[in-house]
Amino acid sequence: MLRASRAGAERARSPVAPPPHLRAPAPAPAPRYSGSALLVGLALLGLGLYCYGTVLHSQPHTASKTQLLLPWHVLTKSFSSHQRHLRRTAAPLSVCDSTAISSSPVAGMKEQYSIWAMPKGPMGDRLRSEIAHLAQRHGGPAFPPHVTVLGDIERPREEVMAMMKELAAQVKKHRINFVEVTRGTFFYQCVFLLVAKDEGTMAAAAAARNVFGMTTPPYMPHLSLLYADLADEEKAKVVEQETARLYGESSGYDTLLVETGYEVGSLALWYTPTEDTSTQSWCLVEEYPLS
Repeated sequence: MLRASRAGAERARSPVAPPPHLRAPAPAPAPRYSGSALLVGLALLGLGLYCYGTVLHSQPHTASKTQLLLPWHVLTKSFSSHQRHLRRTAAPLSVCDSTAISSSPVAGMKEQYSIWAMPKGPMGDRLRSEIAHLAQRHGGPAFPPHVTVLGDIERPREEVMAMMKELAAQVKKHRINFVEVTRGTFFYQCVFLLVAKDEGTMAAAAAARNVFGMTTPPYMPHLSLLYADLADEEKAKVVEQETARLYGESSGYDTLLVETGYEVGSLALWYTPTEDTSTQSWCLVEEYPLS
């Protein structure tokens, strides 16, 4: 009797399963492709934002300060039509005619050559655009950006080209570093970026003078920004303006020098008669890779 009463009490305490029609439905299984669906959703979102940004960029910029501007719109709006015009009208990379020394309309000029270390890629494009901007503003000629390693070489072209091969074999790849915007005292050094006298830069200049057997004044490496004859007061203003455009608060995405210099992987031989201050006859003869 005691065992029966205990068993009955335990059955009374045990939960009784409800009828099938009163049972709660089983939880739905987790979706098998939730990760794929998330990726598809993100892709569609990115596509929508891209389309929105494209439409926004194609419209005139009349947004108020509270209007949302997408990052790429902020980065590209500073490339105005004026700057694009300067890029198109910057001095082209003129290549010399292989059968003639010069295609210059000016007759009787000396056969003179220069060795240049030229910036490539975005740095070259940016400096080329800045040179065109200054040329247009101050009436000077446009020219490709470069640091002259050695100039005023007066030898026959074939001889110079042979000596350039010897020079390129001696000069190692190096980096050119800018110091500041400053001014000079004559036409070809009106306003320029002063270049640091680093080991690689000075070694290239010394090797060039040794190979070509030339003695020159102390070497001051620089990258010219403006060829012009300006008064000292005007030069000082240009230096101040260019410092602000390239390094200061007034610089924009189209003028700011993000890098402080550039790598030199080759030397370029240019035909550069200094008598032609228009630079119209200047042309590239050959480029020589460095080791």
